[in-house]
Amino acid sequence: MEITVLMEPGEGNRYRATSLSLPGFVSEGASREEALAELRQLICDQLTHAEIAKIEVQLPGKPHPWMAFAGTWKDRPDLAEFEQNIREYRRQIDADPDRP
Repeated sequence: MEITVLMEPGEGNRYRATSLSLPGFVSEGASREEALAELRQLICDQLTHAEIAKIEVQLPGKPHPWMAFAGTWKDRPDLAEFEQNIREYRRQIDADPDRP
């Protein structure tokens, strides 16, 4: 995993490393490398008994932009023909030798 880190010089020739990707992880060291190593260790220690997951949250009051089209082709007798035309067109596009 790649983490974006803010490096700052501190007092007394020390360095502070702050994770911008994972809030709450901050370390200090006598050198830039030491501060980064300490931050790396803090994150690794936390991840030994945790996981990082992604979720999607739908904001209230804003319907998904594609919902307006949901079900509009349901029970259409020409749907299969329409899909076949799309597949044929796609094959033509893919077969074009001048296509970048």
